Amino acid sequence: MKVIAIANQKGGVGKTTVTLNLATGLANLGHRVLMIDLDSQASLTLSTVGESSGKCIAEVIGATHPGTLTLKQVIRPVSEGLDLAPGGTTLAISEIGLITRLSRETILKKALSDINGYDLVLIDCGPTMGLLIENALCAADGVIIPTLPTGLDLRGVHIFQESLADVRTELNPDLEILGIVINQFDWRFILHNTILKEFQTSSIPILAVIGRSVLAASTVGDGQAITKGKLADQFADLTSSISDWLNNSSARR
Repeated sequence: MKVIAIANQKGGVGKTTVTLNLATGLANLGHRVLMIDLDSQASLTLSTVGESSGKCIAEVIGATHPGTLTLKQVIRPVSEGLDLAPGGTTLAISEIGLITRLSRETILKKALSDINGYDLVLIDCGPTMGLLIENALCAADGVIIPTLPTGLDLRGVHIFQESLADVRTELNPDLEILGIVINQFDWRFILHNTILKEFQTSSIPILAVIGRSVLAASTVGDGQAITKGKLADQFADLTSSISDWLNNSSARR
């Protein structure tokens, strides 16, 4: 089982959109996928299964004390081959409480060690660089960085790279930066093309460039992946890349 964190400490860059579309695409290819909503805003949870009703990943992680539930106890089905460990507002309490715990960065990794039957776990991270995202990055084999084609987002990715370097040095030396996904891109905008060139000259691979559209936000809000049009083809390219990575990882074992 492989684990990928969908992460960027900057908010509003399309992490949940990437998580849902990638997870759905991989499930459609026959991979067994678990999504984990590690964002206290719980957008992924609310759009797919509704309220977590007290059974969410926060009750697995705990806060100042260990969680009272196992990961298996909170997992809910979304569609064929696709499950979700819901998030909730109580994750904000976990974030604060974890500071007092021993081995606090490895709690999610330990929780994941108790489950099986999945090819991939996708972790939808919140827009911070706190203990929850550190748990995700410590548990992950790879990280995908969603971003937008603006100067501030370009700077944000560079800052996040520095944070990832620290994580690799201190917590998870095997963490692989799989690449970036540029969301809300419009080829007609000079700024967007300029930022794209900047990303192309950086050391991080570009996994996909997803076009600008209200469709992405509306479908994710309804808990659905994009299934038609140019955006569907663009997400299909991303899905194919990650499927190849999964298959190659299995072949190397």
